[in-house]
Amino acid sequence: MESPFKDILYTNIAPSDSQCQTIRELLVGPHQEIANLTDEIVATQALLEAHTQRRAAVEEFVSAHLALVSPIRRLPTDVIQEIFVACLPSDRNSAIDEQDAPLLLCHICRSWRSLALSTPRLWASLHIALPSKDEMPSMNETVNGWLSRSGILPLSISVATRLRHNEYDVSTLFHTLVGFSPRWNHIRFNLPTCNSFSPLASLSPADVPILQTLVLKGFNCLQIPIGPLTSTLLSHWGDLRRLSFQSSRAAVSADEALTGLRKCPLLEMLSLHLTGGNVPPVTPCHMEYLRDLRVSQRSTSNIYHHIIAPNLAHLEYSSMEGSDLPFTAMLCSSCSLEGLSLKSRVSTTSLLHTLALVPNLRRLLLCQPALQSGEYDPLFMSLLNRPAPEAGGVLCPNLERIDLMSSLLADQALLEFIQARADPSFGTGPRLSKVRVSFQREREIDIIPPLRRLIDEGLEVSLKYLELWGRKYSPSDALERHDQDWFPSPDFWS
Repeated sequence: MESPFKDILYTNIAPSDSQCQTIRELLVGPHQEIANLTDEIVATQALLEAHTQRRAAVEEFVSAHLALVSPIRRLPTDVIQEIFVACLPSDRNSAIDEQDAPLLLCHICRSWRSLALSTPRLWASLHIALPSKDEMPSMNETVNGWLSRSGILPLSISVATRLRHNEYDVSTLFHTLVGFSPRWNHIRFNLPTCNSFSPLASLSPADVPILQTLVLKGFNCLQIPIGPLTSTLLSHWGDLRRLSFQSSRAAVSADEALTGLRKCPLLEMLSLHLTGGNVPPVTPCHMEYLRDLRVSQRSTSNIYHHIIAPNLAHLEYSSMEGSDLPFTAMLCSSCSLEGLSLKSRVSTTSLLHTLALVPNLRRLLLCQPALQSGEYDPLFMSLLNRPAPEAGGVLCPNLERIDLMSSLLADQALLEFIQARADPSFGTGPRLSKVRVSFQREREIDIIPPLRRLIDEGLEVSLKYLELWGRKYSPSDALERHDQDWFPSPDFWS
């Protein structure tokens, strides 16, 4: 708008009395225009609000009627049930979580809730994360109701807690679970104390006719003898496929283990702790289906002389004693071993002898204290690239992956090993494709640049060096956040 006072607008000049009067008369019209525009805006906003509400009502009308012709309404019940089952987690048991299937499906609509509750397959797996002591009674009711909906289907159940001590007794919960034992198929219990497992001691082979997987983990505190419990669990379970006692407190003698294995001829995976000891001369135990064996033992044992596992594919051995590997007697009957993990003190001679027995080995893992023995040869890696008379050629010609934790291995030796094994000209077998090494020392040389070409071609290399306190000062050293507890970094070998 054009103003006769544009020369003094937006200045600090004070107008005269006559100019002030003129200004007041000039603004009469604009004030009225503002009032008129305000009335128009209010009217327009009211009209807009009315149209908005009308549009929302029409959209709701359309949406409600489109829902009537939605394809999901026309799907047969059995198809919807299949969709529901596909919503279940495929790599774990279902949790008691409203944001997770199957509980999530019960919060969509009344018909879906009714359908979900009447679909047994949705309730045939369950993970129980133990709550606080006050919430245990309601948890018991939830578990009973959950499993009751599973009909006659085989059950997959896991129970775990983050507690590291025996805060309260959960035997009532286990009594509830034992009530469903005839349908136990895959069972995993991870608790810090064994007294909670007491209801299991009453189980007979007839109580668990379809059990295929049993994992008992924990046992940091013992309230009942583990030996009798272990014997009871192993007794006559001829259909068991996977068995794991993942605790040093759940150790059994070699004689007990062999007796149990004879009663589980279909085992495919076995993980246990041995107290050691020798077995008198007996008929060999044939484990035709055993493919995964993980053994931790406290002292030497000759049990391996009595096990024949022709199809063994993966072996993990842990021991804090001796420099020899007693399981080599078993390898003579199995040339199919593809994965070997050693967590034991071992001499170079014994290790090379063992590797000569497994020509099909593809994955090798050597953990502490395996490579910290005083008998370990720092030149071990170079020996893997040379012809070995006992192997009829180079050792492990099919090796594709190697994991090491070593304070003795030199960077140059590792570089030469990788370059030789990853080169296409090395033998006729597959090339080395993955290397992971965790050193207990600082880096000597950077071996990544010489390996760049191989890495670009697909070789995976992960190197972890120890950072000593003598490194360059940083103002952030030992800095911790105030809003969380400190936890160690994840285990390199997990």
